[in-house]
Amino acid sequence: MKRQALILFCVLAAAGCGRWADLDSDAFAQGQASQERFMLDSDACQRTAENARSYSIAGLAADNVGKHTVFNRAYTACMKARGYAPRTDLANFWEAYNL
Repeated sequence: MKRQALILFCVLAAAGCGRWADLDSDAFAQGQASQERFMLDSDACQRTAENARSYSIAGLAADNVGKHTVFNRAYTACMKARGYAPRTDLANFWEAYNL
């Protein structure tokens, strides 16, 4: 019985962790920007976010959820600073990212 409970706990824990991922351009509306400009800005923001995660104590020492949180917050801040708005047409999209 204890073994079954442990297996169930591990499966549920793994399923919960699967929702966390690094954001990308799909999370933001392109707006009036050209596709090329939008992708260049997204790539630059991904590099910025990766640097933030690489040099952040939370990013270095955290579990995967913490590492994704550091990345996602930096990426979101960068994209917003460049004038892009988070997409609102995706139902419950942002819940998984806890921003």
